[in-house]
Amino acid sequence: MGSVAVAEKEHRVFDVEETIFVAVGKRVQQSERALLWALHNFSGMKICLLHVHTPSRLFSMIEGSTPANKLKQYMVKAYQHLEKKNLRELLDNYLLMLSRRGAQAYEVWIEADNVEKGIVEIIAQHDVRWLIMGAAADEYYNETLADLKSKKAFFVSQQASRSCHIWFICKGHLIYTRSHSQETSEREAVFPLPLMHSPSEISQSQEIKSEYPHKLSNLDFWDDTNELDEISNKLFKHCSVDSSLSSDKEFYNSKLNPLLADEEMNVEEQEGKESCFSHEQAITGTEEQKWNDFEEAVKRWKDDEDIVEAKCKAKAFQKLYIKEISQIKESEETLARVKLELERMKDERDKFIKELQMVQKENLVLESELAKSEDDIKELEEKILSAVELLISFRDKRDRLRVEHGSAVREVAWLRRLMKGETSSFCKPQLPIFSFLEINEATNNFDPSWKISEGSYGTVYKGILRQMHVAIKMLPSYGSKSQSDFQHEVEIISRVRHPNVETLIGMCPESRSIVYEYFKNGSLEDCLSRKDKTIPWQIRTCIATELCSALIFLHSNKPSIIHGNVKPSNILLDANYVSKLGNLGVGFLIQKNEDLTNSTKVSNELDNESVYMDPEYLESGELRPESDVYSFGVLLLRLLTARPPDGLVKNVQCAVDNNNISAVLDISAGDWPLEQAKQLAQLALRCCQKNWLDRPDLVSVGWGVLEPMRTSCHVSGSSLVSKKRQRIPSHFTCPILQEIMEDPQIAADGFTYEAEAIRGWLHTGHDTSPMTNLKLDNLNLVPNYALQNAIQEWQLQQ
Repeated sequence: MGSVAVAEKEHRVFDVEETIFVAVGKRVQQSERALLWALHNFSGMKICLLHVHTPSRLFSMIEGSTPANKLKQYMVKAYQHLEKKNLRELLDNYLLMLSRRGAQAYEVWIEADNVEKGIVEIIAQHDVRWLIMGAAADEYYNETLADLKSKKAFFVSQQASRSCHIWFICKGHLIYTRSHSQETSEREAVFPLPLMHSPSEISQSQEIKSEYPHKLSNLDFWDDTNELDEISNKLFKHCSVDSSLSSDKEFYNSKLNPLLADEEMNVEEQEGKESCFSHEQAITGTEEQKWNDFEEAVKRWKDDEDIVEAKCKAKAFQKLYIKEISQIKESEETLARVKLELERMKDERDKFIKELQMVQKENLVLESELAKSEDDIKELEEKILSAVELLISFRDKRDRLRVEHGSAVREVAWLRRLMKGETSSFCKPQLPIFSFLEINEATNNFDPSWKISEGSYGTVYKGILRQMHVAIKMLPSYGSKSQSDFQHEVEIISRVRHPNVETLIGMCPESRSIVYEYFKNGSLEDCLSRKDKTIPWQIRTCIATELCSALIFLHSNKPSIIHGNVKPSNILLDANYVSKLGNLGVGFLIQKNEDLTNSTKVSNELDNESVYMDPEYLESGELRPESDVYSFGVLLLRLLTARPPDGLVKNVQCAVDNNNISAVLDISAGDWPLEQAKQLAQLALRCCQKNWLDRPDLVSVGWGVLEPMRTSCHVSGSSLVSKKRQRIPSHFTCPILQEIMEDPQIAADGFTYEAEAIRGWLHTGHDTSPMTNLKLDNLNLVPNYALQNAIQEWQLQQ
């Protein structure tokens, strides 16, 4: 093997774990494909070009000191210079191609007489781990090729270090792979094998070929051998040498021609060489003449070298021109691709617009269908509502007829008992007694926000007691009686039952409290003092008639029952604006042995409410039924005028005397019938006479005036009166039968049911609540007398 020379002056150190070595040679097309395959399958790794340069056999010419030998040495050096120049240009173009593809590339080459041995030597010198080289010449490639056809490839596969992994390529296809030995490092063992026969290999190879059409095709190492022949011929033509030169020339031709076997020698060269031989034989002269001829030849050779350099520059400019042309082509291709992409995007946009239009049309159709469906739903809802209203009206008519029938029967019985004086028949044997704990829970621990009113006779709270809305009156501590006395007197007061007297539901002797029915609309004082919601004159007339009826009932009792505190704040209005006289007998519950007026707090309140009290009672302290008549007269004036009570009697008297009753009437109550209003004013003024003997009898006078007025209000068809009188309180109906209860019973779940309905529910085997569906603690039933009394009173007034 010949001498080995490394290309670099200093030994280069490679990162062999991250570097792919690619063997390239003088056959440019095959080397291009090998590089393309490496770029495609090892993207991101460094690439090192591996080349073995085989020098010409002229290097082995005999050295000597004779002028002939010196001439030979000079020719050898010129030839070496030309070889290395072509080699450098070949490697530089390979590196340029790789750098344009974005790869980081290096080079390593040596001189050796044998290419395969040089490859093996480079593998050993640089500890190459990854190598790509040709498997065979491209003409040997076919689809079934699977073995190495090249002797060089076979030699390298057998002799290269086992730590080197080698891929053998033919025409851009992987033919054979020699894996490294099992003793290699773990990093090498996990290195990924390249993708075989990638579809993009052929296209990329064609792309590179089109990119470098002139850069690599003319870089064959032996393309300039004709120039070398020309130089040698010129030297032999112009140099005079001895006969030994002829033999050396023959040796040169015999050694050089095999190396130039790829280029056929033309006829002119043969003729030049023959003339050179004949010229050499004829040359004679001295050695000095030979050197002069030699120097002249050297000068001519230098001129030729300048010509060669000019040609190289021309080639370089040609390469730059080709490069510009290729870049222009690339730009045009890129522009064409962008135009195609733009056209594609426009087509997609048009497609999306058409789809959007279709969706919008479908949306309009769906919206129209939805609107139609909503109209159908509204129509059906209206039909359902009308059907429900019709059903409710039929049901109300049925209930009203039943109630009217029962009311008529009970009213007859009531009148008979009233005429016979059997008021005790309205008394119930038992009055519910509540514990203090129940009272506390009902008032939410006596929450101040639940307070209704507060006065000299105690504080009133609203509450919920046994599923009923009630009013709880907490009596003051002064004037306290024992629990037994308190309970006895409350039972006496509870026996007084009238539709227009406040119903006493129960009591709590422990807390000295009385439980009344709850009135949603508060007191008459509240309604008269409100400007935003006033009572029409028809309702006011009904209230006056109802109070007259209640006072007649109290005064007709034997002995007579005197209320003693008739005023608007004690007149309560339920949800139907039915009036009820409240606080009956409360004054007796807080009296001690001394008179009630001895209490400072009560005295102050009496001073504030004295306008409603009988002047003779204030002087003598004696209560008579006529005392309630005086208070009733002042109350009538308040209903007519809604003015404060101070000086009210005098003002109304002046208006009646001047026949100008309309001047004092409350216009917010509506258009009062003047004649009716005048009658009410005259009745009120008679009731307010200072002498109790001059006051009228409510039975003969008061009822005779008020009852026809109430009848006329109902006959006149007042919508407000009719609505208020036809409503059935919801707690009067049984949750099971949905009818007004006659015998209400309280079950263990706290709800009140009709006795017949709840007993039927329990007798069928049910032990759960009909309302909550929870299991009942027990099956006992407790009569709800308070609710029963309220139902009966409501039915009597209808």
